[in-house]
Amino acid sequence: MGSEAARAYIERAQPKHPSLIDVAHLVDERFGVVNIPNSVWIDEVGTIVRPAEPAWPDEGPAAQAPAADLPPGRLGEMMAAAGKIVSDRAVYVAALRDWAERGAKSEFALAPDEVVARSGRRGTDEATAAAEFELAQHLYREGDLDAARPHFRIAHRLAPENWTYKRQAWSVEPSALQGPLARFWQGPLPGHEADWAYDGDWVSDATASGPANYYPRFKA
Repeated sequence: MGSEAARAYIERAQPKHPSLIDVAHLVDERFGVVNIPNSVWIDEVGTIVRPAEPAWPDEGPAAQAPAADLPPGRLGEMMAAAGKIVSDRAVYVAALRDWAERGAKSEFALAPDEVVARSGRRGTDEATAAAEFELAQHLYREGDLDAARPHFRIAHRLAPENWTYKRQAWSVEPSALQGPLARFWQGPLPGHEADWAYDGDWVSDATASGPANYYPRFKA
């Protein structure tokens, strides 16, 4: 789907910078992005001073709609779950502004050893999961979703906290939504739950650990 799937959102935002469409998930692979939205802080000389972590532009409007206004069924469940997710928007934005103003003197710019320590484990399971996910992506792009699914499932099993792996697999399955929103369904079609190819889906997995645990809390 690539750039066409993202075009409407980019045009609406009217950014003053180039927008990267990473269809191969290379940013995920190389910087350790396991969910969205994430950011990586890189200084003027190309040094990472904060590894991938949850990031938001500002507080924004309240995401939680009144229960009476939620649509019935899965879509309402998704909106309710998303509205309860806990985030550190204001804290993150304040830290980002401090770094933009003070650079290396900012208390939020981490030393290299701390960047490495926070970058996450890179063991055999994680490496195998990355390879399985890449193979699944290749098979999907070649038009063979049936062959891709077993490799997506292995990646999910080996790296259960990697939401990038989960959401990509779920988003390419048939959706009950139409248009640009179709990729956000990420679960079984109504009445076809037994045909769902995966052990989890966005609603069940996002609510299983509680709304306070969907994103790691901001750590100075």
